[in-house]
Amino acid sequence: MVGLEFDAREEELECFDDLEYYVIERGVCTGCGTCAGICPRIGFENDRPVMKDEYDPHCNSCTRFCPQFYVPSSRMEEMIFGAVRNDRYLGYVDQIVSARSNSDVIRSVSQDGGVTTTLSKYLLESGAVEGVLMAGVSEREPLKPVPIVATTGEDVVGAAGSRYSICPVVMGLREAFDRGMKKIAIVGTPCQVQGIRKLELFSEDRYPFDIKAVIGIFCFENFRYDELFKNFIEGELGIELAGIKSVKIRNNSFELHKSGEVESIPLKSVFKHANEPCMLCRDFSAELSDISIGAIGAKTDWNTVIIRSERGRRLFEEVVEKDLVSLSSDKVDVEELRGMGRRKKRHVEKMSAETREFLTQFGVSEDAVRIYELLIALHGPRLETISEAAEIDTNTIKEALDSLKERNWIREKMDKTTNTLMYIPERPEVVINNEMKKLNSRLKIAKKKAIADLNSSYLRRIEEIN
Repeated sequence: MVGLEFDAREEELECFDDLEYYVIERGVCTGCGTCAGICPRIGFENDRPVMKDEYDPHCNSCTRFCPQFYVPSSRMEEMIFGAVRNDRYLGYVDQIVSARSNSDVIRSVSQDGGVTTTLSKYLLESGAVEGVLMAGVSEREPLKPVPIVATTGEDVVGAAGSRYSICPVVMGLREAFDRGMKKIAIVGTPCQVQGIRKLELFSEDRYPFDIKAVIGIFCFENFRYDELFKNFIEGELGIELAGIKSVKIRNNSFELHKSGEVESIPLKSVFKHANEPCMLCRDFSAELSDISIGAIGAKTDWNTVIIRSERGRRLFEEVVEKDLVSLSSDKVDVEELRGMGRRKKRHVEKMSAETREFLTQFGVSEDAVRIYELLIALHGPRLETISEAAEIDTNTIKEALDSLKERNWIREKMDKTTNTLMYIPERPEVVINNEMKKLNSRLKIAKKKAIADLNSSYLRRIEEIN
């Protein structure tokens, strides 16, 4: 584990109250479970973290490792892969292949090709890890995922398949710690991967785990179980959950597989119930993982596999050599894959209309306010990233950036990792306080002139009424 200066803002984020105020109450918590995995005082209720203990030691772990606070992507890529992203929409890519499990048992219970299940099972049975953090199955509600630490191949196979609901997978760190495990792996969505990577890279040996593999799952958005399954599917549509064996998203439909039949719901109606924080996530393919796996770009019942790190390559080569996984001669539709990545890169946090209107009162153009908003949301982006997210032409963006620099709303910084120029936003309170001072100064001058002009007319007015 590597100890680095993380970010100046961490000094202001000390306790669960900060996590609650900036993340939970603002509705941007994805429910990844990182905070609860590293702090025994934090639990989960209704898909959100809660403080179980009145005493908060102010250790700042919950805010330091939360993926909703500062993820220095370029630096993390350099630390994990030894290089920065080589694909604008998919991150750092070593190789993309189509593959599937050679086990009939695994394929029969898996979502697509069973590669994720095969890798996880192999890690355990080869002795590479003592436990794999992943989403398991609730005994009472089979469609609801729960965080588990799988320790046997049977555990992994029993957890196979997708359930399309929030599951605080990283919360499993607490169980792994309590059971004395050191060597672990994780199977997680992009936000969960970001949380575990922050812990792995920046914990300064505060946590004793030796993370052997980070397996990422493609994810465009997720759902809250009660809202989607209980309230919408069962409540509004009248479809009993008890008879549903599995769920798949394909052919632009949300498919509910029952014994001998499939009931399809238009994807458009399902997406209305997506978890709102997912609308802020810009990572489709779990870019910081060792290996990323999904179905987009592959033919039916096969997986698309993105091999990223050297560690990921070694693991994948081992399962292929041991004839646990087969490679397809068909190429992955990389453009379809990149298209999904491109769509998700457009996700950014937006300020309220009231805040946007307030900022324009300082005489800043709407485009400049929009760019400043993006810079805050994107953590020091490059010009191409701004252009992609803003969907504004490059010349307009450059004019807005020049205006913001002139007003000291932003500053330029050279990213030594990528050798490209980044645009760093000044803190909002500094920007607003400075603009208020300038505005008050202008108002005082304008007030003096206006009173003089109006008084001149007022004192010389001709009275028409006695």
